[in-house]
Amino acid sequence: MLRKGVIGLIAAVGLCLGGMVPLHAQQVTVGKGDTLSIHGFISGTWFWDRNQFGGFGQGQSAEWAAAPGASFQTDKWFSDAEVSNTRLTLAFAGPHVSENWRVKAEIEADFFGGAGAPPFGDEQPHPRLRLGFADITNGRTTLRIGQFWSPLFGEYPQSLSHIAFPMGYGSAGFVGWRFPGIFLYQDLSPAGASTKAQLQLAAMKGSGPAVGPSGIGNGEASAIPQFEARLNVGGKAGGVGWHWYAAGHVDKKDLSGAGDTTTVGTDTTGTTGWALETGGGIEPGSFVLHGNFYYGQAIGQQFGAITQFGDIRSWGAWGQIGYKVPDTGWSLWGYYGIDNPDETRYFQDTGQNLTRLKNQVASFMIRYETGPYAVGLEWFKAFTDYQTAQTKADQIALSVKYNI
Repeated sequence: MLRKGVIGLIAAVGLCLGGMVPLHAQQVTVGKGDTLSIHGFISGTWFWDRNQFGGFGQGQSAEWAAAPGASFQTDKWFSDAEVSNTRLTLAFAGPHVSENWRVKAEIEADFFGGAGAPPFGDEQPHPRLRLGFADITNGRTTLRIGQFWSPLFGEYPQSLSHIAFPMGYGSAGFVGWRFPGIFLYQDLSPAGASTKAQLQLAAMKGSGPAVGPSGIGNGEASAIPQFEARLNVGGKAGGVGWHWYAAGHVDKKDLSGAGDTTTVGTDTTGTTGWALETGGGIEPGSFVLHGNFYYGQAIGQQFGAITQFGDIRSWGAWGQIGYKVPDTGWSLWGYYGIDNPDETRYFQDTGQNLTRLKNQVASFMIRYETGPYAVGLEWFKAFTDYQTAQTKADQIALSVKYNI
């Protein structure tokens, strides 16, 4: 039913497209006084990969190099293209429910819901629901219920090819995921203050790999939500824009799973996941410098430890520098990220070896923007350490993006 609903919404947007109506200009009245705004973007990437990427896939979802056994030894180059990054958002602005409070809601979908095999199935990517939530807000306080990004999902690298799967996501210091939950956003700074501060709190459903006879995830089996908090601060100093955030995470996992009959009384087969993260950026003149750092344990469900699950201690960081050539629309961007699980500690604690020991990513992009249109050429390279060898994979991507 959910997929049919998303497809129906996308079909409605398709009618607007088919009728040649400019979507960005539309604000349609629906229901009992609600208004609907349609936005998003159209994204396409033509890419050339040298060797395979592992994990999420190739192209727009490439993150780390494939394992030694899956790496190409000869004839390493191949080419493909995709539009799965394309995204549509339906934003509903509801009425005031009191003098100061009003309601709103949002649905967001892209096309990373899977695709069939070549030669025809790969040209028909399936939609997936990314976000779906309802808000009640007075402008300074917002209570959000539904599926949204965890507060750990912080700073975002600039890229035209890696959007739904940002550079370093689950592979080089970029962590966080979207979950159903309850989210509270509170502005802390007084109206008109030059420095803005905001507190975010979230209680989200537990998450983890399926385990035990029930097949229920070990995070869900704990019956305890994931909890996160985040502080955002930002403003301008001497004409230089800046922002900074710090976030914390804690969760509980029942490693024996729900319905386990081997434990009696108190279940001692649990583990605690936790993480600390900080990040931000500055924009002096035409330059942009931003990034983040995390340190945590057992947060594979939040894409930590190169997206590996278990009681794994890990850290990761990334940074990106950009230069926007004044009055031209051109910009240059350089990126580096690393994720480094503690394989020695993991082996001492469990007697098992990690699959991925370390991953490093480097990237360079040249981009041109004019109005809602952008085109860019990117080079992306991953160095991934496994138990037996380090593998490498390269990508050259030509991408276009049109903001709706």
